[in-house]
Formats: sequence, C-alpha cells, structure tokens
Amino acid sequence: MAFDIASGTMSWGLSVRMATLRPSAGDFCLLHGFKLQLDETIQQTPLDNGISALEAFTHYLKELHEFAMLESLRGSLKNCEPSHIQYVLTVPARWSDAAKNKMRGAAINAGLIKEDDPPSRLNLIVEPEAAALYCERNCERFDLNHGDQFLVCEAGNEAVDLTVFEIAVTAAGRRLSKVTNGHGASCGSDVLDRHMQRFLEEIFGCIAANFPANIIPKLVDTFAHDIKSQFDGLEDQFLRLPAHRCFDDLEDPEAFGIDDGYLFLTAAELKENVFEPVTKDVLSLIQEQLTQTEDCAAIFLVGDFTSFNYLYSRVKQQFSSQISQISIPPRPDLAVVHGAVCAGLNLYFGHHKLPLLVTHMLYYHPELPNSANPNLPKLSRNSGDAFNLSEEELIARQVAILQAQHQLDIEKLMIEHHLQLRKLKG
Repeated sequence: MAFDIASGTMSWGLSVRMATLRPSAGDFCLLHGFKLQLDETIQQTPLDNGISALEAFTHYLKELHEFAMLESLRGSLKNCEPSHIQYVLTVPARWSDAAKNKMRGAAINAGLIKEDDPPSRLNLIVEPEAAALYCERNCERFDLNHGDQFLVCEAGNEAVDLTVFEIAVTAAGRRLSKVTNGHGASCGSDVLDRHMQRFLEEIFGCIAANFPANIIPKLVDTFAHDIKSQFDGLEDQFLRLPAHRCFDDLEDPEAFGIDDGYLFLTAAELKENVFEPVTKDVLSLIQEQLTQTEDCAAIFLVGDFTSFNYLYSRVKQQFSSQISQISIPPRPDLAVVHGAVCAGLNLYFGHHKLPLLVTHMLYYHPELPNSANPNLPKLSRNSGDAFNLSEEELIARQVAILQAQHQLDIEKLMIEHHLQLRKLKG
C-alpha cells in the first residue's frame, strides 16, 4: 500500500506500484509489513507518516473485500445472501490471541462482518496449517503414508512460517496432527527487495541522493520482475536501467558497472549482499523445526518465495542428505489460500472427501471459549485438542455451536453449497 502525503489518502494493488515508479514517487510513503505488525510482540520497523498498522491493514482489507465482492457477485455468488458468506482469514503461526482479536476488529471495520454477527462468520487458520491441508490433498503424488511426518515451510512476501505435521490413516480417511509448535520470522521475499535497495544505494554512493525519487524504486522493481525469482546463484546478471539523464550525466559509467543501458552485477555480489542473508534465515528456521522431530520424510515449500530458484537450490543443498523428499507442490503461491478454503468447507459442511484439520481457533471471538456465554460448548483456543477429534465429534461440536447461536440455517447453507459444487462440476 502507499500513502499519498498531499491528499492523505491510501491506495493499494497495481496503483501502488505505478505510483512508486512515477517522477512524483517522493510524494508517497510505501507501506509494507503492516499485517505482521498487528502482533505487538513481533519487532517491526514503524510505518511511515504515523500511520498505525491496524489502520493500514483495515484499509487494505476493505479495498480487497470490496473488489472480491464485486467480482464474485458478477458470477457464481450473484444470488447469494451476503449474510451467508463466511470468511476464513489466514494468520502467521506465531501470532498471539491479541493480534487475532485485532484482525477480527479490522474485519468488522472493513465491512466483512458486523459486530453482532455470530462468531462462525469469521474463522482464522494458521498459515502453515492451511498449507498442510493443501499438501495433504497431494499426498498420493508425493508417496506419503500413515505415520509419515512432513515439514511445511510457508514463505511469503513478508514472513516465513513453519510447522511439522504427521499423517494418520484411519477408517474415516487421512488426518493431520501437529508434531511441532509453529514458528517463523520476518524473512520473506520482500526483504530481498529491501536488501537490493540498500545494495544499489551502496553502488551509486552519494550520487544516488541526486537521483529523482523514483529511480531507485524503478531499479528495485526491475530486479523484482526480471532477476529475483530466476537467480540461481551461478549466473551474473544485467539490470536494465530506466531511460533517464541521471545515468547519461555520469562522468564514468563503467566505474559503476554500467554498459549500454545495463548495470552489471556479479552472481557473487548478489549472493553476498541480497540473497544469502535472507536465505540463511530461512535455512535456520527449517533446521530449528527438524531438530524437534526424529523422522521427517518430506519438506514442502509453499508460498511465493519458495518458488525462487536460489532458495530452492539452497534448501536442497542443505537438507537433501537428511530429507529424502524436498518438493514444491503445484501452484505453491496459492497453497495457503486453497488450504484455507478446504478448512472452511470442512468446518461447515462436513465434506467427507476432505481431510479434517482444525486450527487452535475454530471460530475466533474474544468471548470464546465460552466463559461469558454458558450456552456455547467449550472450545480450547490455546491447545491442539481439536486436531484429534473424530469427524463425527467435530461436526457435532460445530453444529452445536451454530444451533446455540440461533443465527444460521445449516440445512439451507448445505443445500446451497452442494448446489454450487454441482454447478462447478458441470
């Protein structure tokens, strides 16, 4: 997101990228990492211009929700009552309950739900657990069986979260249980961009201060689109320079490695200054998880960052001697989203073909578990007891909650859901 200093407005999506590449880029404050900063226990750089993380995230969620609703209501959801839409939001593994409560408040202020809606309209799932559901659905292609353990490394733009899971095959189907407590750090792919920006500023030194405000962001943007994901640590790179007189006016372009409109960057200096510092953090996180389990059969890399050639090659190099299977599932960038949808379907419709994995927080509401509402069945927010419930017990627990709230017509929702599935299947 970007904050327009002059107008006091915020923009998101493609408009942010365009704003930072214009000559007027200096009029904008680029906001990033604000979702992570909802958890006050995570050390983050403060946002520019005094904007709070909650304000930035609420605005982003509002814009994203309005866009999603506009697109969805044009298609399969055009006849759906908004009150029947239930949401599953993903959260980092290390988030506190206070941070999850802030997300609920942001969802209310962004218009996803209302304050007096039943807690079941908003569900939270931890990101590695959502990714684990997605990976579990691909078990056959990865040859994972009863008792096998696998590590999910969910590496996105800002953060990396990891957890080890174990598969149990029962008469009711496959189930997942957690072996380790999830943890993570702020070492996602966007951190590479910040390292690249500092590296470019070092290359050009004091001259960079005379560049227009959009020049360095343009170089970083070109790096992100042309080099970042493809870099393998072996090939030297040529960074295309934007057409601007600031480069033409350099007295000795070759001293900076500039030739014919390109900046020459060796593989060694890119590794040392940009890629390796971030990659080492990810490798350290993986090692921490593996030391907590004796027999891990596979590592699944999901999220945008894990599809980058350099990170994948370093993980293989570091761990292939002890882990027989290190894989990137299909569409790793969508693994968390797909897994979150699976979790939502499991919770509400008892879809028997889907595995059941329930996060610590089935429904997140500050009043659950039910100390303030004796009519609701007990739910544990802080333990993993829900992971090992039988399918029948889990469904019974969910139905009991919904019936106690007198808010939702379960049968109607199930019928609508199955009709939608039938339409999708053609």
